[in-house]
Amino acid sequence: MQNIYQATVDDSTLDDITAEEDNKGRRRLRLATLLAVAALVLVALLGAFDQEKTTGRRTGNLDIQVEYPLVVRAGNEIQLRIALSSPQPLPETVKISISEDYLMFFEDFSAVPEPESQSSRGDGTVEFEVAPAKGERSMVATLTGRASDQWKPKTMGSLGITADDLHTSIDLETWRTP
Repeated sequence: MQNIYQATVDDSTLDDITAEEDNKGRRRLRLATLLAVAALVLVALLGAFDQEKTTGRRTGNLDIQVEYPLVVRAGNEIQLRIALSSPQPLPETVKISISEDYLMFFEDFSAVPEPESQSSRGDGTVEFEVAPAKGERSMVATLTGRASDQWKPKTMGSLGITADDLHTSIDLETWRTP
């Protein structure tokens, strides 16, 4: 039986360790992997994988914020949130129009607050007329439903907002994943 003092270098468990110069390929692969992971984290931080998007627009004295999904899975709940604010009281009625192509993306559709009236225009848009509370300077309208299982992977549409004589339009784009 040998003890530690009688062991030779050939009996070492560290025989498989080689010099740094012999592992250039492994070092390059490790560096490439590290850079790829760092790039993926950077792209994620920049918002490339966001699930929702918030778009703002200012028309006259009306500030509009629209939050809508960028990516949604068929059958999951989706929500289109429209926030209006103004330094002056909002008008008696606000008209929200949405293109029919985008509206068909919703199943079990509901609108909050309940629209005063709904109408379909000849250009393929559906218009909802909502009444903010009297004297209010802000309001939030929410359109909710489930994402339909239509086969198109990308749904585009536009959202129009009319208050008094001011009108603005915001383009919407949502991808559907299976």
